Amino acid sequence: MPSLNKVFLMGNLTRDPELRYTPAGLGVATFNMAVNTPAGKDENGNIKTETLFVDVVVFGRLAEAVGEFLTKGFPVFVEGRLRYRTWEDSNGIRRSKHEVLANKIQFLSALKNMPAEEEERQSNFMVEISGDNDVPF
Repeated sequence: MPSLNKVFLMGNLTRDPELRYTPAGLGVATFNMAVNTPAGKDENGNIKTETLFVDVVVFGRLAEAVGEFLTKGFPVFVEGRLRYRTWEDSNGIRRSKHEVLANKIQFLSALKNMPAEEEERQSNFMVEISGDNDVPF
């Protein structure tokens, strides 16, 4: 049976990205994003929102761009795949989590290092950067 592992998310970063490098020099950036979804209405007719917090990992040139340009609160569109990761913590307890391995990220706002006059000119700024398939596994 065929299978598919594809994720599309749009939301805002909940903290500044962390950029690190592997011993081989490959950039690895991690960040968290909040994705809001309408979840019906409350008793007063106000729309309720469900917020999902997602861990995202990117590699290579894309990781370096994320580390350089994105900050907390920045809106992004992420395309990638789900990965389930397990590890043992320092106390010997087995931990696990799902995360998104991103291969494409669209920046949905003006970049933080953009000059002010350029930022005004590009009020609907959108940059798309694709990973170059350099995920190390």
